[in-house]
Amino acid sequence: MSWKGSGNFRSAGQRAGGSGPGSIWEGGSAGGPPLLPLIIATCVIGVVALALAIALSGLSRTASAPAAPVAQPTAASAAQPTAASAAQPTAAPAAGAAAIPTEAVGPALATGSGEAASLGSDGELLAFDQISLSVPSGLVTLNFVNNSSAVQHNWVLVEGDATVAAAVNDAAQKQSSAARNAAAAVPLGDTPGLLVATPMVDPGASYSVTFETPGPGTYIYICTFPGHYIAGMVGELVVN
Repeated sequence: MSWKGSGNFRSAGQRAGGSGPGSIWEGGSAGGPPLLPLIIATCVIGVVALALAIALSGLSRTASAPAAPVAQPTAASAAQPTAASAAQPTAAPAAGAAAIPTEAVGPALATGSGEAASLGSDGELLAFDQISLSVPSGLVTLNFVNNSSAVQHNWVLVEGDATVAAAVNDAAQKQSSAARNAAAAVPLGDTPGLLVATPMVDPGASYSVTFETPGPGTYIYICTFPGHYIAGMVGELVVN
């Protein structure tokens, strides 16, 4: 005897209405909400959250980045003077510069009292009041008077011609430049061609100097205050 199942047999998983089991994309057999829209929504929310997190992280790094340091001046640049200050000479001589002479200089200087002679400047002119002065050979004491009311003068005796006199004057100008003061425009005692030179004599003052004259002949004397020799403050000393 054989047994056959009933043709009306239904599987336990079938619905009473004859349809198959529910798809997970349609909500499943429990009748819940569809899953596909939920999954898509969840992915979208995750992507948006990730984008926000990245953006916030970038803002945080920007805000916390230290400001660029302000460039500080170096010691070397602070020590550099400006062009204007470097161009301005100081009133006082720089350290080591030539001093302003207060005594006569030159190899012909002598002590004692010699034959008296006098010479002066010609008022306010850049000239001597005698363009030729005669003295005897030997010891001479010259009294030089500055008759100007405003300008300094001096008296410088040279052994040589006009070329030597110009070189002696140039040496005096270098001394003036080194000291940054016209009163220092006196040649050094060992300047070639120099016999004797007085310091600068103030307006209205005088200065006496004793010197040994060279041999008989004619010698040039000049004033070495800046510009005076070039202007013609020159004379001749005639030694008899």
